[in-house]
Amino acid sequence: MVVIDSLCPKKRSAFESVSLSPRTVCRRIEEMSDSVNDSLKTCCSNFDTFSLALDESTDMKDTAQLAIFIRGVTAALQVYEEFLQLVPLHGTTTGQDIFDAVLQCVKQHSLDLSRLMCVTTDGAPAMTGRKKKGAVSLLVHHCEAAGHTQHPQGALHHPPRIPVLQVCQPY
Repeated sequence: MVVIDSLCPKKRSAFESVSLSPRTVCRRIEEMSDSVNDSLKTCCSNFDTFSLALDESTDMKDTAQLAIFIRGVTAALQVYEEFLQLVPLHGTTTGQDIFDAVLQCVKQHSLDLSRLMCVTTDGAPAMTGRKKKGAVSLLVHHCEAAGHTQHPQGALHHPPRIPVLQVCQPY
C-alpha cells in the first residue's frame, strides 16, 4: 500500500477492497489462462490450413521442453502466428516422445490434422529421425494412415491431391 499512497492516495480505498489472498490470485490466474486458451481454440478453429513449428531445448533445471508454434490461414487469407504450448518432456526425448506430445497438443486444441500443411523443425535427429523414427516422420505416417490429404479451399490454383504435409528445415 506504500506504492498506492505515493502514486494515487485518493484511490487507496479502491485498492483495499481488492482481495489478494493466494487463493484469489490463483483463481484469477486460472480464469485468465482459461480465457486465453478459449480465444486460441476459437482462432485455431477458423484456420483453413495451418503449419506447426517445433523446437526442443533444455531449460536451466535440465528438463527438456518442447515449444510448439502454429501459423494458420483463414478463408479470408488472414494469417495468424501463435505460441501454442510449451510441453515439458520428462525422461527421454525420442521421436516417439515428441510425436506423442505434439499429438496430445493437437487434440487439446481441437486441431484437424487434415488441415496440417507443414511441420518445421531444427532438423535434430529426434525431430526428423532416421528410419522413420523421428517425430515428423511419425506424424507424416500418422496422417497418411488416417487418410489425410490436402485439398486447397479458396486457393488460387487447385493441384491434384498432394501429401498432407511438407517437412521444412531451416537453412
